[in-house]
This record gives sequence, C-alpha cells and structure tokens, in this order.
Amino acid sequence: MSERSVRLVLAAAAAAFVGVAAAFALAFPTFPGGSSWLRVIAVASGAVVLGFGVLAVLDSNSESRRPAVDPLVMWRAIGFLSGLWAVAESVLLAAAAADSAGRTPLTLSPSAFTTFATSISVGRLGAATVLLAFALCAIGVAGYRLGASWSPVPVIVLASLALVARPITGHMSQFSFGSIAVAVHVMCASVWLGVLGAMALSLRSKSAWATLLPVYSRVAFWCVVGVASTGVLDAVLKLDSPGAVIETGYGRIVLAKILVTVVLMGLAHRIRRTWLPSVAAHRSTVEHSVGRAAGHLCLLAVAFGLAAALATTA
Repeated sequence: MSERSVRLVLAAAAAAFVGVAAAFALAFPTFPGGSSWLRVIAVASGAVVLGFGVLAVLDSNSESRRPAVDPLVMWRAIGFLSGLWAVAESVLLAAAAADSAGRTPLTLSPSAFTTFATSISVGRLGAATVLLAFALCAIGVAGYRLGASWSPVPVIVLASLALVARPITGHMSQFSFGSIAVAVHVMCASVWLGVLGAMALSLRSKSAWATLLPVYSRVAFWCVVGVASTGVLDAVLKLDSPGAVIETGYGRIVLAKILVTVVLMGLAHRIRRTWLPSVAAHRSTVEHSVGRAAGHLCLLAVAFGLAAALATTA
C-alpha cells in the first residue's frame, strides 16, 4: 500500500478506537467487552473489502469508457485488508474459545479450541468468518499477482457472509425478523463506510471521482435509510423504557451513535450541495477529494467504534 493509503488506514483506525473509548466512558460503571477494540478493526476492514467489491460493480456499470478503479490497486488492498481481517478474527476466535473454557488464550489446549470451533454455534460461526476472511485474502493476493480482471461478485458474496455471520445470532435474533433487521443494518453500514473507504484508497484522477462519487452518493442515501430505520428498531426492542436511554450504559451508547449518525447525515447533505457538484464539474483536485473522503470516513469509523462496543454491552 502507498504511504498515503497507510496514513488513511491508520487515521481511520485511530478514529474507530476513539469511538470505542467513548463507548467505554459512556457505559461507566459497566463496560463493553474488551473484544470491542479488536472487533472494530475486523468489522471495518471487512467493510472496506466489501466496499471494493461494490465499487468495482458500480465502476463496471458506469457510462465511463475507462475503468476508474485500477484492478491491481483493488486486489492489493483486498489482500491486505482481508489479511488484517483474518488475523483479527482469529484472535477473537481464540479469545472466545479461551473464555468458554475458563482459560487464557495461551493456556488453551488445541483440543478445547477445536471443540469450541466445531461443536458450539458461536465457535462455528467464528471459524467460518476466519475461513472466509482468509479466502478473501487469498483471492486478493492471487488477483494482484496475476493481474486478474476477475468479477468482484465473489468478493461481495464472501465478505457479506463473513460480516453478518456473527451479528445475526446476537440479541436481536430472539425477536421476529430480528436477524433480518441486523443483517440489513450491518450491510448498509458496511457499504456506507466501505465504498467510501475504497474510493479514498483507489481513485487517482478527477475523472474517476467525477464518475463514481455521484453514484456513491445515491447508494449512500439508501444506506443511511437502512441504518437509521433498523437502528431505531434495535433500540426500541432492546431498551425497556425511554428512561433507559440515559439510565443505562447501553442506552447512552445508542444515544451517542444516533448523534454521530445525525452529524453524518448533515455532512452528507452538505456534500451533495457543495463537494459533489465540484467533483462532477472536475473542479475538485484529487487531493481535495481524498481529504474530504478521509474526514467523512473517520467520522464513520467513530460510529463503527460505538457500534462494536454496543454489540458487547449488556
């Protein structure tokens, strides 16, 4: 990855950690699970992998004669981010297995780990997520090495399965249509962040931004609708009363997530009025576009940090 891409990834990771830290402060005196710190890296990495697949589809369906996304850049990023995702998921799986056995990851026996990963539903889902992430890493590396022009559809399918595997078995699964609502929430949030992250990492010309930013703006609108509607449903079902929004750590994190989402919606509205027309008219430089995307991406990463912590908060 280029130096600029590395800086962008580090900035987004730092913003995600700010979101997790804010959730810990809001949840006091009870706290989210310690896995939140690693979970947000896994989910955000997976979201951008999915984002590259979606971006490639949007690019292939655009009216531009020249591809806006360089396949080599795309496959290299997919390989790197999927590898990071796979490592994070592997550590999460080992930690969950150790917790289930009442041991530490360093003292967990191979047999206990195997039992957890093959005989317990949570473990099987975690193992499946690890395998899917490694498969995506292999596809990315092979695509980069071979200079392939493969279809991005397998990337979208595998990344989607890996992203929703764990969330759909969470607390919402006990409600009618709860798993469907969670899947929609996760996918909409992942596309919202992931496609923008993929654009910031891969688009290198004014024409590329002019081609894809308007398309992303339309996709992002429906992602916002999906995230907001399913998020409200989740909060209504989880919280016992309106007062729980302030009285419980879970409620305060939900409130913070709503506030960040409202800010993001306001910024998106501003983007549609200012940055989008400038990009479409080729008046915005690549550096300016990447900077604007990076700022929006970091705020999205804060929301992801809050969401990762919320998923581990009782």
